[in-house]
Amino acid sequence: MEVDPPSNPELTSGAEIIGTAFYHAFGYHTVAVYPAEVDADRLMISEKATIRDSLNGKRRRMTRRDLDEVFKRAARQPNGRYRVILSRFAEGKPLGNFRYYGTRPDDPNDIVPHEHRRELRGARVFAAWLNHDDSRGINSLDMLEQVGATSYVRHYMFDFGSILGSGTIFAQRHRPGNEYILEWKPGWLTLATLGLYTRPWMLIDYPDVPPSVGRFEGDAFDPGTWKPEYPNPAFENLRADDAFWAARIVSKFDDEMIRAIVGKARYSDPKATEYISGTLIRRRDKVLATWLNQVNPVVNVALSGVGELTFENAAVNAKTATPAESYSLHWFRLDNAADTRSDVGETVVVTSLRSQAPAGLLESGGEYVGVTITAKHPQQTGWTRPGTFYFRRAAPERGPQRGSRGDNFAWETVGVER
Repeated sequence: MEVDPPSNPELTSGAEIIGTAFYHAFGYHTVAVYPAEVDADRLMISEKATIRDSLNGKRRRMTRRDLDEVFKRAARQPNGRYRVILSRFAEGKPLGNFRYYGTRPDDPNDIVPHEHRRELRGARVFAAWLNHDDSRGINSLDMLEQVGATSYVRHYMFDFGSILGSGTIFAQRHRPGNEYILEWKPGWLTLATLGLYTRPWMLIDYPDVPPSVGRFEGDAFDPGTWKPEYPNPAFENLRADDAFWAARIVSKFDDEMIRAIVGKARYSDPKATEYISGTLIRRRDKVLATWLNQVNPVVNVALSGVGELTFENAAVNAKTATPAESYSLHWFRLDNAADTRSDVGETVVVTSLRSQAPAGLLESGGEYVGVTITAKHPQQTGWTRPGTFYFRRAAPERGPQRGSRGDNFAWETVGVER
């Protein structure tokens, strides 16, 4: 159970609810959280309840006085009750936090160093969007779960009290999201100029908002330069294709979805709901404009049994760029066992989102084929980076568009390189 600070009612609870909902929607494991109201006078203390003594660090039985101390530091509502967040404890045995680097030595399934995992490197994009400045290992949880005779570790993201401008026990400071807690260069500049050097984030104008909001804005926000409180090894390894992967997930959240998620916080002041929703929408648009255009944004590439290639442009779909002037396609056959390519035909240039595979490519009997696509756009230099798409021959495709050889084989997309 978690309470709100007296200075900022609904601040922490709102951040927890919204942050948990977003990260669950991104695809991470989260613990379920629920808003509730409690009457402190009606709470009963279990005989098994213990607390760690602040003086000697040892556990002892919890008393009514301990409970009263908690609610002395909590925001009380006009009806005399307290708004709280209840978190459901995850199933299994707690194993502590995971780290954003290395692997768990006690988990034989954990074989990819965390600083090289896309879902952790790409999490920088999500953290920047929501200003999850305290995104570090301490706010994670590993649980050992068991199904029958099989045990496995499930990794959780949790504790979103420091998100959306909330500092958990106060409105967040001006610095988080803009500079690490300890950063040498700006510190030395301030010292060398005897305080005359003004750090850019000190000039950000935060509007007058309800106390449940904290410091959260979208006008000065720069996704590319955003920083958490502490250096994060996975975030520092973020690649353009990682950011593109995460930005595509962000692009799935339209305005209505964002407002619905913010509405789960049940802010008593409608201005808080509207401000946070509007700020998230502005920040989303900046995230998409920044990270959907650093690589070739061709997506949803499909190859039919009759050789028709279709695709989409994620940046154009998200309205962060105008359509490309043209696309250049280069086809090849792939020997998957030898990892060698054989070029087929000349480079084809198209202006639409479809093309036709070269004659004879699909009838060669090979199991794998592929195409490399680049895009030409006067403002988007990142689009010239090639995207390569691999297809594998699948089950025969039946229908009125059969070729002269009878049933055509369908092709499934089995690999993408950006």
